Amino acid sequence: MAKKSDGPPTIQDIVEHLGSLVTSTHWIDESNASQRATPIAIFSVNSPERASNGQLSYVTQTKYLEAALNGAASVLCFSEKSRDSVTKHFAAKGFRPHFFSKEPELAMRETIQYFFQTTPYVNIDFGERIHPTAVVHDQSSVAATARIGPYAVISKDVSIGDDVVIGAHTVIESRSKIGPRTVIHPFVYIGHSCDIGSECEIHPHTVVGKEGFGYAHDLKNNHFRIPHVGRVIIEDRVHLGSCVNIDRGTFDDTRIKQGAILDNRIQIAHNVVIGENSIITAGFVAAGSAKIGKNFLTGGNSSVTGHISICDNVQLAALSAVRKEISTPGAYGGNPLLPMRDYTRMNVALTMLPRLLKYFRHVTGSANAEADDN
Repeated sequence: MAKKSDGPPTIQDIVEHLGSLVTSTHWIDESNASQRATPIAIFSVNSPERASNGQLSYVTQTKYLEAALNGAASVLCFSEKSRDSVTKHFAAKGFRPHFFSKEPELAMRETIQYFFQTTPYVNIDFGERIHPTAVVHDQSSVAATARIGPYAVISKDVSIGDDVVIGAHTVIESRSKIGPRTVIHPFVYIGHSCDIGSECEIHPHTVVGKEGFGYAHDLKNNHFRIPHVGRVIIEDRVHLGSCVNIDRGTFDDTRIKQGAILDNRIQIAHNVVIGENSIITAGFVAAGSAKIGKNFLTGGNSSVTGHISICDNVQLAALSAVRKEISTPGAYGGNPLLPMRDYTRMNVALTMLPRLLKYFRHVTGSANAEADDN
């Protein structure tokens, strides 16, 4: 494995670190036997269209191939799928150091993470392991390697694991647990008795474990809060964006299973279960007691009604609304929800409706036909 040093890494250092992610390297023009492969210092990674001398660029999608080939990056990484096109280009237009990978996006991530900037970024500028302005209950348990930022509040019987970072002004209420290597950014609220797994990340202004939206009503239409005694369980390696709201369960727990990724501005109601490795984009809403399987993928501003189940391996187009159970894996879209093939055909048909209506009125002698023609 490559070692970090005080100076910039060379491309050889990077390739060594990437290991099996690299399928072949091409540092010299093989048609010129007099060349020698000299170490190339890499100061940063940049996009194909913006990269310049001293930078490495990863071509993660075919649409960026032309920009990369005509750009100024010192070194390029291409997908194996582009090998023929790349080889022909360099043979015709001149050679540039490059290498190939079956997973260039993952290789890019590993390069940036190891050599240039780690994510999650952690602000440790305040120095002290526990900032003097933080309020930490003397009956809480904080690992020796954990860090707690300014004005954070850690309540009674909270357990905070190894290498956890708690950002400024974050509040963690009593009996909650935070697993090892989890990063909680500033201004996060964790309600009582919640359980956050290891290697999670929670961004600012997210609320985990507020009481769910549940009321009893009398005959005079007065509303009375129902206490919610369930918890929120966030399993390992879950990523929560900013302004995510996850309500605690009424009796059962609300649960986000391991590896799930939630974007910004998302509402997860009480008793909802989100399956493993789901990717949920901004604006998503899941109503109470919805059960969603693993590998769920949504477009923006989608919604799921309450008390239904969605099977594993379902994808939703943006602005979709799920109002009944989905028991067959696949892609869906729209409101009412349709299989993706039907949804696409319906959208095409909708664009033809004005012309069809105009034609209908014309052939039926509608009084509005002349006006429509104008």
